[in-house]
Amino acid sequence: MSKADLRAKEAEATAARDKFMATLHELQHRLHPKTIANDVKEKAKEKADGAVSAAKDGMTQAATHPSTVAAITIPIAVYFFRKPIARGLKALFGSKAEAPALQPYEAARHPAPLPTETMRTKTPAEQGA
Repeated sequence: MSKADLRAKEAEATAARDKFMATLHELQHRLHPKTIANDVKEKAKEKADGAVSAAKDGMTQAATHPSTVAAITIPIAVYFFRKPIARGLKALFGSKAEAPALQPYEAARHPAPLPTETMRTKTPAEQGA
């Protein structure tokens, strides 16, 4: 190996070392906790701004197209309030002679009345004396 080749290899090694050190310093900067915290803060701020703009767009669409909002919200409301609606319709249009069916826990709280014969005590003459 000549001196020229040796100097070229040394220059190449120095350039590679310098490039490696620059990359290492850049990684140290990127992995520093303050840098990471700032990056997270910036990304959260961008997402929040995007969410706010999406909400504003939604409000604008709702204001300009109320029939679409009604078409979405009415079925949802009917689903959530289906039992009270059914009770109201049954009370409004149901048969008045029909007694409401007792639920199992209500049946236990309201036992059926006993016949009058079993309620009074028999006299000794009626018992077969």
